[in-house]
Amino acid sequence: MKKIILFISIVVVSSTYAQQIGKVEIKKEAGYGMKKFGIAPKKIFIQDFFVNYQMLYDQIEIAKGGREIGGGYRGDAKAQLVLGIQGVSETDLQEITDKLYAEYVSKLEAKGFQIITADKVSKIDRFKNWKLVKGGTPSKAQFPGYVSTAPTDVLFLVKNMNSEGKVKKKSIFDNGMGTSKDLDGTVVIRVNIATPFIKEAESQGSRALTKTFGGVAKIVAKTELSITKSTSVTKKGAWGKVLILNTSNLFSFKEGMKNQASLIIVPKKNILINDVFESKKYKAIKSASQDLWGTNYGAIKVFNTPDQVLKKMQAVSCDSDTYKNGVLQASKAYLDKSLSEFLINIK
Repeated sequence: MKKIILFISIVVVSSTYAQQIGKVEIKKEAGYGMKKFGIAPKKIFIQDFFVNYQMLYDQIEIAKGGREIGGGYRGDAKAQLVLGIQGVSETDLQEITDKLYAEYVSKLEAKGFQIITADKVSKIDRFKNWKLVKGGTPSKAQFPGYVSTAPTDVLFLVKNMNSEGKVKKKSIFDNGMGTSKDLDGTVVIRVNIATPFIKEAESQGSRALTKTFGGVAKIVAKTELSITKSTSVTKKGAWGKVLILNTSNLFSFKEGMKNQASLIIVPKKNILINDVFESKKYKAIKSASQDLWGTNYGAIKVFNTPDQVLKKMQAVSCDSDTYKNGVLQASKAYLDKSLSEFLINIK
C-alpha cells in the first residue's frame, strides 16, 4: 500500500512541473552539413554557457511638448515604470545555471565526448590576449536589469572585461568555425539563454490613439516569465543604446573546406513558464500640462506648462522554489531538444 501512495505522489509532482511549462518548439536558425558532425573528433569545447535572468524592468516613456495646433502650448510628460522580482536570490539563479550545465555536459559525455577546458584552449594563438574568467559569480554589469551567470568554477575565455565585469561581445562574423579549425576539428558549442519576466502589453489601438493625440506618456507591461528567442534592453531610459539578448545553442565544426558543419538552434516562440507570478498588468501613465491661452504681459504672452513626471516602482513577488523549478524545466527542455538535433548525427 505504501508503494502505491509513493507512486501516486511522484506522478502528481511530475504532472505539476509539466503543466507549468508551455509548449517547447525549436527551429534551426542556421545550419548546413550536419551529417559531417558524425566525422568530427569526439571532443567538445563549450566556449559559452551563459544564462541571463531579468530581475528588474525599468522603462521610460517621454511625450515631448511644444506649440499646439490651434494655439497654446503643452509641456513634456514623462512616465517611468520600475518592476523588480522579490523572492529570488542570486544564489537561486546560480543554482539553476549550475544544474543546467552539469546535465548538459553529462549528456555529451554519455555520447563519448571529451570536454576540452578553456585553460587548454587559451594556449592557441587565436586567444593569445584573451582573459580566463571563472564562472560562479553572478554579474549585473552585462545587461541592465539582468543578472548574468556562468557555471561555478568553470573557466571561460573573454576578449575583454571592464572594471565592472562587463564582457565585450564577440564579432558578428565569429561563428566558431575558425576556433574549431584551430583546435583540429574540435566541435565548438555556445549556449546563451535569456529569461525575461515582463513584456510590453499596450494594445496597438491604444498606441495609435496616444500617438495621434499626443500629450500622454504611457507604459503598460504584464508579467510573462519565459525563455525567449530574442529580447531588447534599453541601456539608459528611453533614449539609450538598445542591447539585444538572444537564446541560442550553436554547434560548429571545421577541419577544412570539405569537412565542416554548422547548426544554430533557437526557440521557435517563447517558452512560457506559468504559475510563477500573478498574471497582472502594470501601468504608468502621465498626461502633459496644457496652457491654451497664456497670460498677457503687455506685448508679451507667457505660457505656463510645467513638465509632468511620474515614477512608479513596485515589487513583483514569487516563490523561489516555483521560480527555480519553472526556469530549470523550461531551460532544460530547450537544451535537451537542441542537443538532440546535434546528437542525431553522432554514431
